[in-house]
Amino acid sequence: MRRLDLFKTVMITAFILACTDEPNQTNFMVSVKNISSSTMRIEAFEKKNIVFQEDLSTGENSPSCNYTDENFRGIFQNYCGIDSMVVKFNNQQGYISINNNLGDFNFSNKRNPLLPNGGFEIKGNIYEFLVTEEDFKNAFELPE
Repeated sequence: MRRLDLFKTVMITAFILACTDEPNQTNFMVSVKNISSSTMRIEAFEKKNIVFQEDLSTGENSPSCNYTDENFRGIFQNYCGIDSMVVKFNNQQGYISINNNLGDFNFSNKRNPLLPNGGFEIKGNIYEFLVTEEDFKNAFELPE
């Protein structure tokens, strides 16, 4: 009988310890990088209010958003305070990315800097959303 009680105690303790483990948190640094041949402007918004705007020459990065989480979430609204982003090249064409991936002016190939999907170059915990020459060539005429 004692053996059974000891077994129960060990199992209950193991269950409690397993349930109280802290999640594995990682620090993420996320930005947009211009690798196209054109200068571009990034305008970031939250609830239609501009959060920042930045002109990026070829090879330059936007200001980064840094956060700690269990998973990479892109330029996530809860951490970065951005719910939409306009990328506009010097020819006035570009993209509009929205955090729910709706809209007619998104990047191609299921890429969206506001979501944890394709388009990011990853170096350790540094995630750069790459705006490429192909993006420049395939950009949309944006509404005024």
